[in-house]
Amino acid sequence: MSPVIRRLAAYEPPVGITAPVIPRPRWVPPPEPPPPPLDAHRLVRFALEVLDGRRPVGQLSGMARPPVMGRLRSRTRIRSTRLLRLRVSHPARLVAELTATVRRDDRVLAVAARAEWRGGRWWLVEFDVLE
Repeated sequence: MSPVIRRLAAYEPPVGITAPVIPRPRWVPPPEPPPPPLDAHRLVRFALEVLDGRRPVGQLSGMARPPVMGRLRSRTRIRSTRLLRLRVSHPARLVAELTATVRRDDRVLAVAARAEWRGGRWWLVEFDVLE
């Protein structure tokens, strides 16, 4: 039998045509879980009740840092304050900034506060009534 010569199929890509580029997978960090639930009304209401003299400062010991408790103790006066509106924002995952409007006698005042998640609970680390 005589040998048979066959032409091979083209095995090189044509000139000027490139293979498709497959993108490499990129590592994407997992999303941060939401912050633990914060009872902002309770924190602000308790601090306002301390300022009004309706609640002893000692009851804030599990919610407020000692410097905040000291400032509240020094500013306590007998009066009536009512919470009108409260807004909460989270500038960081474990930080909450609280802004509120309150009515004291015939005036409407602003309240600014900051709470941080530490040791398994929310702590009031700043509190100020802007008069």
